[in-house]
Amino acid sequence: MDQEVEFVARALYEAEDDAMLWEAEPEILKEEFRRYARAAIAMLPRQDGKKQKTDFPHAA
Repeated sequence: MDQEVEFVARALYEAEDDAMLWEAEPEILKEEFRRYARAAIAMLPRQDGKKQKTDFPHAA
């Protein structure tokens, strides 16, 4: 899960208009984006082998 959080955090960071190089950013800023990533991941539905009901049956 840590790698998943890191990938999502980096993607969120890079989506910012003024994003610089992730590796050069201070750890405090990276940790902020990791918190955002954890929250985003927690909101995703997880596949458990069952077909999930959707509120938008005609959505692609």
